[in-house]
Amino acid sequence: MSTPDWSPLAETDHELLFDIILFDGVDELDVIGPLEVFRRAAALGAELTSRLATLAPLSTARGAFGLSFRGDALFVPGQASVVVVPGGGWVARSPAGAWVEANRGEWPRVLAEAWKEGSVLAGVCTGALLLAHAGIIGSRRATTHHDALADLVALGATTVHERVVDEGQLLTCGGVTSGIDLALWLVQRYFGEDLGTLVGEGLEYKWSRPEEPAVAPLSTRAALVSATVPLSAMSPG
Repeated sequence: MSTPDWSPLAETDHELLFDIILFDGVDELDVIGPLEVFRRAAALGAELTSRLATLAPLSTARGAFGLSFRGDALFVPGQASVVVVPGGGWVARSPAGAWVEANRGEWPRVLAEAWKEGSVLAGVCTGALLLAHAGIIGSRRATTHHDALADLVALGATTVHERVVDEGQLLTCGGVTSGIDLALWLVQRYFGEDLGTLVGEGLEYKWSRPEEPAVAPLSTRAALVSATVPLSAMSPG
């Protein structure tokens, strides 16, 4: 699949929309980790709206460990600047999860449409396999959960052993907790290093950045944090 006309600077002059997709069997942390990062960034001044998106209006999804999610919005290809694609259940070939969704084909189809419309696609853990089945990864550099790397290779990807891989319009990350790293990198990429660092400190999380990012973070957008919002305001309590 060819890369559409896309620029990392094309959507940074107004509020951005980040969608995290939902499906039954999704790994809970693949969803919750990025969601908290994005909403913390917004609370600190980032012009960013994040939401949970589903294929049916106001539908719910049951996570791999029983947590229920209610979608915020219907997923519309091309509407979001960034689409985060979680995984779950791939390695075990669970009866619900990314493996089932890849074979069902509906999510790969709409994700391919989003890619053609110019959305940035970010795969968390085995969400990368959904992107591969959508024809988005191809031979590009990518990563996923270590137990699913062979499947990603079989689909043609050039796998690398990094927590976060940034190929421009495509990003992927390793297993489970790497979704937090990926989300923090997206915050840094779009809103500057200072904000990415501040959100990471608020989470008390030592995170990894891509070793060879295709897109440099927008350092000019770092001055988003108001002096009236102390770090203590972002504590879990």
